[in-house]
Amino acid sequence: MEFKSYQQEAKKTIQDYIKGKESNKIVPFLGLIGEAGSVITELKKNLRDGTAYTNYKTKLKEELGDVLWYISTIATQNDLDLEKIAVDNLSKIKDRFDLEHSDKFIIYDAEYPIEEQFPREFEVLFSVINDEGKERVRIINNLTGNQLGNDITDNSHQDDGYRFHDIFHFGYVAFLGWSPVVRKLMGIKRRSDGAVDEIEDGARATITEELISLYIYSYGLDHQLFKYSSSVDTEVLKTVQKLVSGIEVKNCTQKQWETAIINSYKVYDELRINKGGRVLVSIKNRKLIYLGKN
Repeated sequence: MEFKSYQQEAKKTIQDYIKGKESNKIVPFLGLIGEAGSVITELKKNLRDGTAYTNYKTKLKEELGDVLWYISTIATQNDLDLEKIAVDNLSKIKDRFDLEHSDKFIIYDAEYPIEEQFPREFEVLFSVINDEGKERVRIINNLTGNQLGNDITDNSHQDDGYRFHDIFHFGYVAFLGWSPVVRKLMGIKRRSDGAVDEIEDGARATITEELISLYIYSYGLDHQLFKYSSSVDTEVLKTVQKLVSGIEVKNCTQKQWETAIINSYKVYDELRINKGGRVLVSIKNRKLIYLGKN
């Protein structure tokens, strides 16, 4: 049975508990809470009695059916389409958890001249320079031998390791195929298209990327900088998606962002522990790999 048909049939059984009263719309919400409790009760019985509770699946199916009825009724009373709810929910869940969303991995510079494309695989060296007791990080593109940007300090009163934060930008390159910051550092802005150069590779997009990195880092400080994490809070990922809603990377899923963040922080941790080292940035394999100190 399709959700549309189910909702139409379920609609015929909706009760008018108090004739003409608006409070009738509250009853299904209360019923949903009650039935959710009944589902948990079945779990409790199954945990308590184990294999002796032979009716578990039958009763669970029944209670889940009651939950579905209340959901359908709430949707109906609020002029919502149950089938549309299901489709939208599945889309949201895939965006959050489905890494096999290959159609979402876009090579944004594929149609541009080779000199305006990210190398599909390259190494960068994070070298630590001791400047009168203060550590600076110098990044070298091992493909060309050129330094990328200026030496970086933490720009903080505390030694918090943010001097290694450019690894996050290289993570965006590897897992999202995107980083206006790295484009600028590598001198590969897409100047052949004026609008793209200004909007996608320009100052606003660069500031947005830096803001995202700082926002995630600030969040990460309360989570041991993701050292023991395999996930990122959904609300954080939603905020990131909102920040990039006006630029090309808006199509990236929450799962793609999560993968980029978690893997970048794993490499970030290696860089801090080892005081620098070599990193492989691979768009073609969607990998960011710490290769070691030398």
